[in-house]
Amino acid sequence: MVHSRQITVSSFHRDAWVEIDLSAIEENVRIIRSWTAKGADDRSSAESKNKADGKEGANSKANTKSAGGAKTRLMGVVKSDAYGHGAPAVAQVLEASGAEWLGVASVDEGSQLREAGIKSPIMILSPTPLWAIENALADELDLTVASSSELHDIERAAKRHNKKAHVHLKVDSGMHRLGARPQAVKELVDLSASLKNLKLVSLFSHLARAADEATTMYQLQTFRKAIDSIFDQSVDRNSTDSNSNREAQFLIHLASSEATRWFPGTHLDMVRVGLYIYGLEPKVVPGDLRPAMSVRARINHINMIPKGDSAGYNLTWKAERDSRLASIPIGYADGVDRRLSNRISAFLLGHEIKQAGLISMDQMLFDITDVPEAQLGDVVTLVGSEQAAHRTKKGTTGCIYLADWAQMLDTITYELACRLRARLPRIYTRHHHAQMNSSKTMASTKEI
Repeated sequence: MVHSRQITVSSFHRDAWVEIDLSAIEENVRIIRSWTAKGADDRSSAESKNKADGKEGANSKANTKSAGGAKTRLMGVVKSDAYGHGAPAVAQVLEASGAEWLGVASVDEGSQLREAGIKSPIMILSPTPLWAIENALADELDLTVASSSELHDIERAAKRHNKKAHVHLKVDSGMHRLGARPQAVKELVDLSASLKNLKLVSLFSHLARAADEATTMYQLQTFRKAIDSIFDQSVDRNSTDSNSNREAQFLIHLASSEATRWFPGTHLDMVRVGLYIYGLEPKVVPGDLRPAMSVRARINHINMIPKGDSAGYNLTWKAERDSRLASIPIGYADGVDRRLSNRISAFLLGHEIKQAGLISMDQMLFDITDVPEAQLGDVVTLVGSEQAAHRTKKGTTGCIYLADWAQMLDTITYELACRLRARLPRIYTRHHHAQMNSSKTMASTKEI
């Protein structure tokens, strides 16, 4: 087994943590399932109308594969430790919620899930180095391929160990990062069929601008043409000849989170959803989805600062009145960007408080002058709702979103969520959204 060379040590003995609400992930999966169910119904209606109108000629294989109301499968993407949410725990929730597939970025990530007892099919979405192929086969991880050399390498490794390797052919439909040229798809599919120790599980592609309709439709059409190049266009998908049988042997998939929401025509056999599972949007505050992640820390020191004095490295914050500053044990080494210094707010005992001074490696300061009741050990919420911490005295109903930070930094929530896995331990909870208030207790809590 290949072990990660990037060892991370969680700081269990510091009063700072990431809190993951597993019920939010379950709720988000239900919402995503509603989108794919509606997409399947829409496709079924369109197919029926085409038949009634005698328009079955436009029967692209990629267009009709999921026709007839067939259930679209869900791949939950849990790469980068489930975007900082903790891959083993999230994968268990996704399995229990009915996700048929899981997606990871590397053999290490897939092996971690197998060690955690995950049985679902796991697809490695990125190329696998030659020297790691045997490790992937040992843990029954599906491999992405985009060239004949990769197919031959995997075939040889599978043959040595008397295994059947499951592979997924990636097609470059316009992003031009990874994938086979559309013109090469038929040749690669034919090659995979000739290799006895390989099973072609799917053909897939990746969207460059999944929220942009014009770009997404262009890539969908390019992908469709690549799929259609494999088959005789005169053959009906419901016939029993070899082409149709061959088609039924593999899946096709294209949609990411945003395409799953906005463009049902991209759903095909399966959607690959990452960010939306965690209740995040790339740059904006989520609407119907519920963020699963909160970031909290406890006050570990309180200082009285006279008016006119400054605080923190480079003394960038100056007291405009006699002030109380609270320190919490979380800093840029924990994934909080230093450029957020003197810009962010947090919640404390029902009050919104301002961060003060430069964010240090392990500490940051907040001005708690207007919270005279605050004391050592009180919880400061940097991301999320204070209600979920059960510390609210004034009934704060607001929420601080990772999107707020992303907008300040001109980046995306993906990056920020992944950073927060650096040292912070994760606490797993279940908060039922409709009942979330300070009088309710958590159904369960787990720390890892």
